[in-house]
Amino acid sequence: MEQGGDWLNGFQIDSLMDKTLFHGMRRGEICAFLEYAKPTCVKLYEGQTLTAGKNYYNVLGLLVAGVVHVNSVDYDGTKTMLRAISAQGTSDMFYSSSDYQNRLIELSAFTDAEIMMFPPESVLEADESVLLVQHKVLVNMIQTQRELFHDIKKKVEVLSQRTVRDKILRFLHWCSEEERCYEFTVPFTREGLADFLAVDRASLSRSLSALKREGVIDFHRNKFRIITTEQFRY
Repeated sequence: MEQGGDWLNGFQIDSLMDKTLFHGMRRGEICAFLEYAKPTCVKLYEGQTLTAGKNYYNVLGLLVAGVVHVNSVDYDGTKTMLRAISAQGTSDMFYSSSDYQNRLIELSAFTDAEIMMFPPESVLEADESVLLVQHKVLVNMIQTQRELFHDIKKKVEVLSQRTVRDKILRFLHWCSEEERCYEFTVPFTREGLADFLAVDRASLSRSLSALKREGVIDFHRNKFRIITTEQFRY
């Protein structure tokens, strides 16, 4: 894990202009906000984890690059996958304390990832010197929350399916809609997908193999292709 990073570098600012948090903001406005907020920048390599505690207990996190999984960790060490966040998605933020009260949150890098973390007061406590910029960021934060609720709704739809097979089909239907394509890559290993669907890995493997034999889907590792689209009519 590495910390640091010069986010006032021109190339990196250009990449931030595509993020939902800074939507519609000019480069100078983003620079002004970063100079005021003084974010901590963290790089995680694939497989590394970061606990949102101590220095990262109460932060707003923005995923700038890569894919990370957000896990809830109980007192006995049991982990529950809450969501997968992609830097290419619209819900690319997390809130380490306000979203998950009384829980230990762990970020796990599915791929190499870069995360920007800044204190909530940099947005929520008005400062006249950057008031207009804060307002724009706050409006964009509301949009990211809408996207978060949309993701939660979709996950509830997946988990509400009665069988493992139906959970898989609903999840793949969701992925297909997101990508607008019948071929896509899911941001999970087999174990991670089993955790996300709240099923055991053996049941997941059996159901995936059955769907492949029936010609409904094809897959290799985390790359999937939908063959029989009639199965996705709900």
